[in-house]
Amino acid sequence: MTDVSKAATLKYRDRKTPIVSAVGENQQAEAILALAKEHQVPVYEDPELVNLLCQIDVGRAVPAELFEWVASAIAFSFFARNEVPEGFSPTATKTAYDRVKKTYTDNQQP
Repeated sequence: MTDVSKAATLKYRDRKTPIVSAVGENQQAEAILALAKEHQVPVYEDPELVNLLCQIDVGRAVPAELFEWVASAIAFSFFARNEVPEGFSPTATKTAYDRVKKTYTDNQQP
């Protein structure tokens, strides 16, 4: 993980619209990441997405324009924990995750 200046968390349950559940900068961002690590919550690193999520008020739904992008982060989280969301096809979820993983690893290359 690189120097972190911002962090955002999402709440997603029961196939409803994801909600921004926390945002933070600098020390708050570090605290969010420390809590994630402590509770074994997977961390999806995407500075552009974090910048956008940090502009949304905590407790507000993610706007429709970000659904696909946020879905990638959620798919990453489920597969990092070897889980499939209730009511979703394991095959479809794995396909989405594979697409995210490829994009994520391609973007990490220098």
